[in-house]
Amino acid sequence: GPLAEVRGNPASNFLAGKYNVKIFDEDTTLYRSGKKGGLTIPGEEQNALGQWFTREPAESVAKVRIDSAVKAQWIDPKTGVLTGTSPIESTYAIKIPKGTTIYEGPVGYQGGHYLGGENCNQIFISEPWKINGVEPLSETPIK
Repeated sequence: GPLAEVRGNPASNFLAGKYNVKIFDEDTTLYRSGKKGGLTIPGEEQNALGQWFTREPAESVAKVRIDSAVKAQWIDPKTGVLTGTSPIESTYAIKIPKGTTIYEGPVGYQGGHYLGGENCNQIFISEPWKINGVEPLSETPIK
């Protein structure tokens, strides 16, 4: 599929590599959880945006970690080197404009208790910070 060519191979984060390509026919609010401060701490604006979203706001940190398979730390399995971290402190509502291409499908298993699964959908949008009209609407602390 089209995501196989994208840097970081986002297709591998979908269950069995399955996803659908859609184009929004109206402005749509999506949600993502991540590091706090995107709308509340000057200089931390980049925290509001990422490339992974859901259609519903997160209920808890545990639910994000399990259902969306978001690890606290990402370790390269070949080298054992820490390649990134994913703090979950806030949930953001983000306006995604009409005409945006999205990739939507079930969350892939990431090992351990990072389950994902058929009933847990996620949306990938490539580099949304480069899309005109993408706008963080709100930031809510999450426990």
